[in-house]
Amino acid sequence: MYYIEVIVPLPISKTLTYQVSYDEYKMLLRGFRVAVTVGKSKIYSGIVFEKHQNVPDLFHPKPIHSILDDKPIVTKSQLELWDWVSKYYLTSIGIVMKAAMPSAYLLSSESILTCNIYEIEKSNEISDNEFLIYEAIKTNDLSVKELNNLFKSNKTIRYIKQLINLGYISIKQKFIEKFKEKKKPYLRINSKYLVKSKLKNLINTLEKKAPKQKQIILSYLALKDDSNWISQKKIKIQTSSPNSSFKSLLRKKIFDKKNISESRLNFDFEENLSEYSLTKEQLIAYDEIKEKFRQNNVVLFRGVTSSGKTEVYFKLIDEIIKKNKQVLYLVPEISITAQMVTRLRVRFGSKVLVYHSRFNNNERAEMWSKIIKNDINAKIILGARSSIFLPFKNLGLIVVDEEHESSFKQFDPSPRYHARDLAIYLGKILKIKTLLGSATPSAESYNNMINGKYGYVELLVRYRGLKMPKISIIDLKEEIRRKKNDEFFSDNLIMKINETIRIGKKIIIFKNRRGYAPSIECNSCGYIPKCENCDVTLTYHQYSNKLVCHYCGFSNFYDKRCLKCSDVDLTIKGFGTQKIEEKIQEIIPNALVERMDYDSTRKKNSFDQIIKNFESGESNILIGTQMVSKGLDFKNVGLVVIISADNLINFPDFRSHERCFQILSQVAGRAGRSDERGEVILQTYNSKHILIKQIANNDFQEMIANQLKERKLFKYPPFVRLIKVILKSKNYENLQISSKWLGNVLKNFFGNNLLGPVSPYISKIRNDHLINIIIKYDEKTSRSKTKKILTKVVKSFQSISTFRSVKIIIDVDPQ
Repeated sequence: MYYIEVIVPLPISKTLTYQVSYDEYKMLLRGFRVAVTVGKSKIYSGIVFEKHQNVPDLFHPKPIHSILDDKPIVTKSQLELWDWVSKYYLTSIGIVMKAAMPSAYLLSSESILTCNIYEIEKSNEISDNEFLIYEAIKTNDLSVKELNNLFKSNKTIRYIKQLINLGYISIKQKFIEKFKEKKKPYLRINSKYLVKSKLKNLINTLEKKAPKQKQIILSYLALKDDSNWISQKKIKIQTSSPNSSFKSLLRKKIFDKKNISESRLNFDFEENLSEYSLTKEQLIAYDEIKEKFRQNNVVLFRGVTSSGKTEVYFKLIDEIIKKNKQVLYLVPEISITAQMVTRLRVRFGSKVLVYHSRFNNNERAEMWSKIIKNDINAKIILGARSSIFLPFKNLGLIVVDEEHESSFKQFDPSPRYHARDLAIYLGKILKIKTLLGSATPSAESYNNMINGKYGYVELLVRYRGLKMPKISIIDLKEEIRRKKNDEFFSDNLIMKINETIRIGKKIIIFKNRRGYAPSIECNSCGYIPKCENCDVTLTYHQYSNKLVCHYCGFSNFYDKRCLKCSDVDLTIKGFGTQKIEEKIQEIIPNALVERMDYDSTRKKNSFDQIIKNFESGESNILIGTQMVSKGLDFKNVGLVVIISADNLINFPDFRSHERCFQILSQVAGRAGRSDERGEVILQTYNSKHILIKQIANNDFQEMIANQLKERKLFKYPPFVRLIKVILKSKNYENLQISSKWLGNVLKNFFGNNLLGPVSPYISKIRNDHLINIIIKYDEKTSRSKTKKILTKVVKSFQSISTFRSVKIIIDVDPQ
């Protein structure tokens, strides 16, 4: 007997066993896609994980439904990575599969209603509604969804059940293919008109009677190649002919027509074959990276902002693709790296493939197919975190740019993986090198470098020897004391902004809060509007005139009255990017202002347009959130303004100082990237804070040394690992009881290495109350044993009936 283990895209803790014939066993390899029945009748597409001849003891396996492909669509290294992710991040391998593959490949059957008896008369045993449903199904097999749409009702299910009980209809499973090839009409002239005399007669005839049709034929002849099949769209663009002219030519059998498959992806980019030379400092860094790769599989590359790290990446990439290998270039967020896409395509042309979640299912399936074939158009894959799961056929190098970014960590939905860590593990599986790049490396990566796990290379000189921007600190407490500040713009800052605009330079203003103001308070009753679903205040958005929750999207119209006492005496507290934009236009009326935040970049291409306007000079002041700091390279930026650093420093998280330094250093690095030294103005109420001094002095070494010292003392990463257990429930009392039970049981195993249960900073989101429990474990503690204990305790928790309404989320290595 022959068996296969199959991964199905469901939250099932292990693979499912199915029986196959000898011929199927011989044909199937790991990574093949098969259709299998799960439960009584539901069919899913699954991936073959392994095959064997071990007869199961406790059950008789079902046969597979069918084999869906003629070769594997998932590689062995992918399956190994999926298995590791499921074990390390405590999630099912089916959920990993669902996250990893384009949904066009994740097929499942749909319940279809079909008629059993085709001739019945209206009788007392069925109602009018049941008879109408029966008549509809008799005409055509329908799904429940189609029936609901047809009858404009969601209550058809009870009528369907009655018809099934009476035997008039039954349910069958229909397996639906999601991927659809893109096909376009192509034309070929009828072979009899390839004879010159007949073609001449045809053109003469059409010239008098149908000049548009004559134009189409002449255009076809001009475009014709060896295949004789020419795209109808091409001819239409050239001739501007109506569809009726094409239909007439087809009706007269002058043209033959067929639909030919076309790619949805655009690879019409020319490669720049010019030689690119590195600066002396970049060349030294490049040689050092090559040398370190001989000793280490992972190299941490620290290059200050505007040092030209990207050029070093490109040199390494060029070397790899010349060997006919692939390169994975991971970036934190694809939506904000438009400039990187352009730079890669200018250098490497159509060899660059961009992969991210904004592509539709069919486009992603096409990309998957190109990558597994090692296609010429898929040599360099630029992508966000999900691209780590792609089916690389011949991967030669992984580059993780801005490796410190928390965006590489997936939170919802599961699996809650960190793409940087997966990149390192994938490199280990494939025995290839991984390069981690950043101007401000994460504490975890830096500590691994200190311990000798990673090689280390520095590039501390800016491109062309430009100086790092001058960072000036403005003490807002002092400004208030001297009454020299206007709300959030100090006098010195206003003067500097005016001066920068006057000399024709551009300005970037950073504030890590979108909207107009974080809250509004009534001066009569003290009421501050809060979200109905979350434990947060509503943010005022001036352009929509709404109070909006940034967690669940709940909103209220703002009519400038207190929602509780109706008084109009209200105070706007704090400020966001919208308010800064309004204030700038007030104090500098001739300024050309653009705002870059989540609200202003929702529309398609809006982000690219904002960048284009700022680059071309159509705007000279760019106000934004963290978006302005990541992967953007602007010329002629003379001034960067950090409106307030205090909210980042004081955020209640052990990583807040590290993150504050990283964000503000990245923002500051946008200044002075062309010919002249730039300037950064940082406003704060705490100018004496050690972190402010470190930022002003660009002193990464001191900051990271302090952070590592503190974390070692208080037992935080990178010296211990964390597992966060999040409990969610709409019932607050039940959540309290259940979290105490779980906390007490875990305390028996982990003792003082357990923190909590405790409510988080925001204790309710989308009507779910939240409680956190954190487990710490160090290198001396067995990782697998810790996870095994946690899994066992959670399983016991879920078996208690009163706790079943409480959802548990396990987040390994939370960020």
